Amino acid sequence: MPSTSTILDASTDTRKVRLFVSYSHEDAVWLKRLMPVLKVKAVVQNVKPWHDAEIKAGGRWDPEIRSELAQMDVFLCLVSFQFLASDYIQNVELPAAQERYSRGEIDVIPVLLWQMDLKEDCQFLHQFNPLPGWGEHWGGFPKYNAALYRIGRGVKDAIDLAQRRISGNE
Repeated sequence: MPSTSTILDASTDTRKVRLFVSYSHEDAVWLKRLMPVLKVKAVVQNVKPWHDAEIKAGGRWDPEIRSELAQMDVFLCLVSFQFLASDYIQNVELPAAQERYSRGEIDVIPVLLWQMDLKEDCQFLHQFNPLPGWGEHWGGFPKYNAALYRIGRGVKDAIDLAQRRISGNE
């Protein structure tokens, strides 16, 4: 019997990929724009996306976030200056992602919301190919939904990689 922290797909008995979405609350509109893509991927790709807006009233937000960070397979972050300026992200979420990545346990997907110099501003995230693409940022598209296809493809690729790692077929 699986532990209560394990999420299984009833049709295949395989564990769903746990995708943690990290973002600044000041960028919540971008999370809202991304959610349809994540919902589609959840159905098609055997993934369980999670973000802190899922914490129920009365929930203890810090332990719930830390629990999800400990269980995630993919760390997807909506990167902005607000994201990098967040004390909680800097002191809890990014260190957890960095530690788990260094142990080969997770994949990291930065989604650049604005033009930034990650080499200067966040060495850890600079090593990853960002979405929507190298040298691009989501806010630079004339219409935000024009970038969703590329972001969705990148998320799918990361989910596929995580699924292979989970099943031992990497």
